[in-house]
Amino acid sequence: MSSVVKKYLQIPFVLCVVLLLATACLITGFKKHHGLTIIKKPLPLKTSFDELDENLLAPYKVLNKSKIENQDVLESLGTEDYLQWVFDDTSVDEMSPVRNCSVFITYYTGNPDQVPHVPEACYTGGGNQVENSSSVNLEVGDVNVPEIPKQVPATALVFTRKSSEIWQASSEFSVIYFFKVNGEYKGGRDGVRWALGNLTSEYSYFSKVELKFFNVRGLNPDQKQSIEAAGRVLKVLLPVLEKNHWPDWKKAN
Repeated sequence: MSSVVKKYLQIPFVLCVVLLLATACLITGFKKHHGLTIIKKPLPLKTSFDELDENLLAPYKVLNKSKIENQDVLESLGTEDYLQWVFDDTSVDEMSPVRNCSVFITYYTGNPDQVPHVPEACYTGGGNQVENSSSVNLEVGDVNVPEIPKQVPATALVFTRKSSEIWQASSEFSVIYFFKVNGEYKGGRDGVRWALGNLTSEYSYFSKVELKFFNVRGLNPDQKQSIEAAGRVLKVLLPVLEKNHWPDWKKAN
């Protein structure tokens, strides 16, 4: 018997091999009996965001619908399921700093990555600076849709936009975002990661909703005004998303 064979037949090596095989069998058996799924199946939207009925959004009117034409940007986004619209809130004064709202919604399913596309990264990449970040609850109230909580957890950010002209002061603006992930509302990226780590479902998805309020006349709201306005938008927008677009998580499972 060669020295190489003798080396691999030593007791410590054999024990390691046996232990590895036993562990693999235990994991396989546990997954089989407890229905654990590592590779997730995609769960498509009920209907595309492109088919969202803007007539259901009153008192908000849609001023603009944008599509990403740059293929590199679209590939970086990681999905073709998105909505990028600008709302006009006809229920407030024309000079209100929250008269207009940029709404950006994305959807990922199957085995999505670990949520890299958050405003903290995207806006700072554009030369802006985060001045403040806080966890907030957006007051939606009772909209008679079981999936929608009265308070939606979210992240509220305040950015400083640096002026290219030295005689112009920097300006601040607010961005608010949250997620719907595997049937739950989460206010930040860590909550999404925990939810995606759940191995008891065959499926997996998450959707990010991002809101930025402004006035086309150049007015920007403070963070408090943005948070209050976000609750009003979501009271109208979330029932449409839940009923017509986001998948029925309970039915899928």
